[in-house]
Amino acid sequence: MCGETVENGELTVDAGNIVEISTSQGNDATALDLSDCLLMPGFVNAHSHLGLTALEKKLSPAKSFADWIRALISINSGLDDESRVRGIRAGAEEMKRSGVTALGDYVAEPDLLPVMGGLEFRSVLFLETIGFHSEKALAICKNLEETLKGDPFSPLSRLGLAPHAPYSVSPNLFRSLGKLAQQYDCPLSCHVAEIPEESGFLQNGDDSLEELLKERSAWDPKWKPPGKSPIEYLNSLNILESLLAIHCNFIAADLDVMALKKVSAVFCPKSTHWFGRKDFMPVRTLLDRGIGVALGTDSLASNDSLNFLQELRMADKLLPDVSRKEILTMATLGGAEALGLQCGKLACGQKADLIGFRISPPYSGSWSDIPFESHRQEVDFYMLDGRPKTFLPSNSSN
Repeated sequence: MCGETVENGELTVDAGNIVEISTSQGNDATALDLSDCLLMPGFVNAHSHLGLTALEKKLSPAKSFADWIRALISINSGLDDESRVRGIRAGAEEMKRSGVTALGDYVAEPDLLPVMGGLEFRSVLFLETIGFHSEKALAICKNLEETLKGDPFSPLSRLGLAPHAPYSVSPNLFRSLGKLAQQYDCPLSCHVAEIPEESGFLQNGDDSLEELLKERSAWDPKWKPPGKSPIEYLNSLNILESLLAIHCNFIAADLDVMALKKVSAVFCPKSTHWFGRKDFMPVRTLLDRGIGVALGTDSLASNDSLNFLQELRMADKLLPDVSRKEILTMATLGGAEALGLQCGKLACGQKADLIGFRISPPYSGSWSDIPFESHRQEVDFYMLDGRPKTFLPSNSSN
């Protein structure tokens, strides 16, 4: 994903890193013979909520976004810990089988960090934060700081901060989280401009979101609409710089400031399709403006699968003006750069996170088409940090 295709070559790995890519093949008896495979960087799922995996097939698109949130909160609150952890592990397995080696996940419960850290992804675990009462910002940040000082539970993981959305986080909390991210040099992510109600909420107030906050005893009567778009609002709070912005369905008027502040955007194709959204991220325009775009699965609360190959194919369907090579770049290098991870491309010095697709020679098509072939549901080779992984049969109960 960073140069010309190398055919019939040899890739050398040492201590988890790619140290050489050669156009000739040696006679090393210990080498893995993958001459029948297309090798490429592992996929980077730049936005997911694995903690919601146990909600699979429990929700449907609602008449309003607020109604969908109500249903999600109700069902999610009834899950027991065992079901949630079992769902997390099943979702991680599905991602891996479809080629995901790196992950940006929103973790709503810090108690789940040991589980998430043990999943063996190269990852950024974002501490998802909600709080619309301004006076609670200090206490929330104190708790988050204690978590940031702790152990991310895996040498492959680092922690980040994720204020949930402009309609669920107070201005004081946004500012405090921005300062905390700078202090601990951690990535910052947020759901941004996902729904028209969000823009209305910030411009003039929106009854549906206000009512939802009141139901949750979360409404702050002192809050006033800032009269800004979501992007303008976050910029006014000084947290837009290098933000990983999720969804970005209504940002047409904000492209200049997004480019200036080096915002990266994450497009979630199958979640977009699940909601039946007609207005969604203008990916072609963002790419043309030099704004980084990555791909994510979102959660099984708004998706019917965490299979990343299916995400590629849905992106291909929804984005007819974006080439397959560009989609693959978004799925690898784009996600790695957005998350600040040293992966996403095959180059010397990069982490050896690789996937392979078996092909039947002679192959005369475009290499970029192979991951999009409809019969492919799993990768044929998987390596993380220089260590190959063998999957159990898909129908195994273990």
